[in-house]
Amino acid sequence: MKVCAFLTDGFETVEALAVIDILRRADIKTDMISITGDINVKSAQGVIVQADELLDEYVFEGDELLFLPGGPGHKSYYDCKDLLELLEEYNKKNNRIAAICAAPSVLGNLGLLEGKKAIAFPGFEEQLKGATVITAPERVVTDGNITTSRGMGTSIDLGLELVKLIKGEELADSLRTSTQYV
Repeated sequence: MKVCAFLTDGFETVEALAVIDILRRADIKTDMISITGDINVKSAQGVIVQADELLDEYVFEGDELLFLPGGPGHKSYYDCKDLLELLEEYNKKNNRIAAICAAPSVLGNLGLLEGKKAIAFPGFEEQLKGATVITAPERVVTDGNITTSRGMGTSIDLGLELVKLIKGEELADSLRTSTQYV
C-alpha cells in the first residue's frame, strides 16, 4: 500500500511533513500530490515544498491511503472536485483515509464520518457531521477505514498510527523508539 498526501497552498507544514517523514522511514511509498496545478506548494508557514505529482496527472491504483493535512489551506480541498470525488469513492470501497487538524471537517462535511468516532482541531467538532466526537486527551482516532488526529502536536502520533495500520505495531514501536518519541 502506498500513501497519497494531498498538498494545497496553506497546508500546515509539520502536519504534512512529519507524517510523510514517519511513513517514509517505515519504507512506505508516500507521494506528495499537489492539488493546486503547480508542483511547488507553499505552506501556511511560507515553506515551499515540491510535490511529487500533480493531481490531474497522478494515476491512482485504487488501494492507496489518502491523507489530508490540515492548516488554513484545508478550505481549498472543497474547491477540488476531483479530490472530493476520490475521497467519496475510496470511502465507499472502505479504503483507508486519514486527516488531521481542520481536515477531518472535510470528511465530516462529505458525510464520510457518519457513525464513526473522529477527532479534529478544537472548534471544528460541529463539522464532523454524523461522528461521535472524541476529545482530549485522545490524540489519534481510528474507526474502521478512517483515521483522524487533532493537530500539529499530534503529527508524529498520526504517522505512527498509519505505520501500525499499514505495516504493523512492531515497526511502529521501533520507529517510536528510534525517533526518541518515547
